[in-house]
Amino acid sequence: MHPEEFGIQKAQMSGKYLPSKYFNVKTANLRIQALLVPSFSSQTIFVGTSTGVYRSKNLGTTWKQINQGLFNQNIRALGLHPDSPKTIYAGTELGIFKSEDEGETWSEWIDQSSGLEEPKVHDLSINNQDSDIIFAATDGGIYKSEDGGESWDVIYDETPVLKIKPSAINPKIIYAVTSTNMIRSSDGGNNWKVVWKDHVVAPLSFLSLNIDPDFLYSGTQRGLLKSFNTGRTWVKDKNFPDTPVTASYVYPNNLSHLIFGSGEKIFRSENGGDSWLPLAPLVFGRNEGTSVTHTLTQIETLGERTVLAGTTSGLFVSKDEGRSWETINLSGAANQLSPSQMKMDVVKVITEIHNGRFFGSYFILLVDIATLGLIFLTFSGVIIAYYQSRVKKRKNLQSEPDEALKRQETADELAVESEEIHDMIEHITEHIEKCRLVYMDQEKKEITEVSRHLTTLDKKMHSMMERLKELENTN
Repeated sequence: MHPEEFGIQKAQMSGKYLPSKYFNVKTANLRIQALLVPSFSSQTIFVGTSTGVYRSKNLGTTWKQINQGLFNQNIRALGLHPDSPKTIYAGTELGIFKSEDEGETWSEWIDQSSGLEEPKVHDLSINNQDSDIIFAATDGGIYKSEDGGESWDVIYDETPVLKIKPSAINPKIIYAVTSTNMIRSSDGGNNWKVVWKDHVVAPLSFLSLNIDPDFLYSGTQRGLLKSFNTGRTWVKDKNFPDTPVTASYVYPNNLSHLIFGSGEKIFRSENGGDSWLPLAPLVFGRNEGTSVTHTLTQIETLGERTVLAGTTSGLFVSKDEGRSWETINLSGAANQLSPSQMKMDVVKVITEIHNGRFFGSYFILLVDIATLGLIFLTFSGVIIAYYQSRVKKRKNLQSEPDEALKRQETADELAVESEEIHDMIEHITEHIEKCRLVYMDQEKKEITEVSRHLTTLDKKMHSMMERLKELENTN
């Protein structure tokens, strides 16, 4: 589709005409899947969750949900344009969205039509020296764009890739984390090979420092591994004994200052990892209980003292270098806009309708069920016509009166059953029409009703077949 030919490339539809599923927030303590801070001195924070993107412009004091145009809100990664701080990329389960106004509106959607054949994105990386070069880690491997996301080519497709990290000192060296090992490219992504497979197994996080030789840190299921010679040799950090290390961070203005997360615990080092200081544990406030188990997923900082910790159960902030933590409840940011203020691009609405997602996840199934019902109706009509023809033919034959009467009664019963089948098909059609009208709210109930009628219909069809055999035998 070429929307510019119809003059609708900038047209938007009001949220009051759209299903609420595109705008609703379901829970407050959300899994934090992405954290983005535009600069070390910034007061702006972007948070990616399973229900969209949240933004704070005052160090996390207040938050705004910014989902306008994000019709897939499962945000797996966030990326910042290095030359344009208002341009944000969001990686989701259905491709990549782009905003040029700090997330107020998401004006572009990058999916299979641009070459991103595997749209489920886990991580994004934008080249700091050439902002047109973007890498996407996906379930189908690694994709690369050299024109700012307009077109994509797959450059690695052997295994799903969870994280992608270019070297800080050489942009042609790129590291990537798969579910089982580490891979590396030394030529900008053209060729890849498995590295350190005897040492780094089941990696969870990875960090590369801007020094020569490159210092590398890999968090794994069984602790933290360190290499001070670009990966030629690795040593295990004794401060993380057989514990999963799930998140890592290095201060951009002090490369010896590191933060690593293991489960619910956070550790800080001021000497490159030679020694570690445990920070205060991440626990929820009294009103929210302390029984929730959470694992660290993301770490970011704002200035020298403010630390942000994203976990599987919510967002934490410390304004005293990790000595104490506060939980951030994002529920106050939910549904700040009225339905008339919420908008969605017309092109995206048309795409959603075309793919069947607009009507709910069961829409295509309902169409298939309707087709199946019509097939049953046609088949039953053929059977009834066949029986009526056979009964009429038998009337011209000499037979015992009681046998003729029995066959006539059987034919009458079949005719009654055929009418019942016809009524049930009409009932099924009514439920399908309801599903089209109410979208997600009642579709499960209607699907159950449709399935019940189809089961009954199937039993009646089998009964009619058995009656047919009986008539054949009486002949």
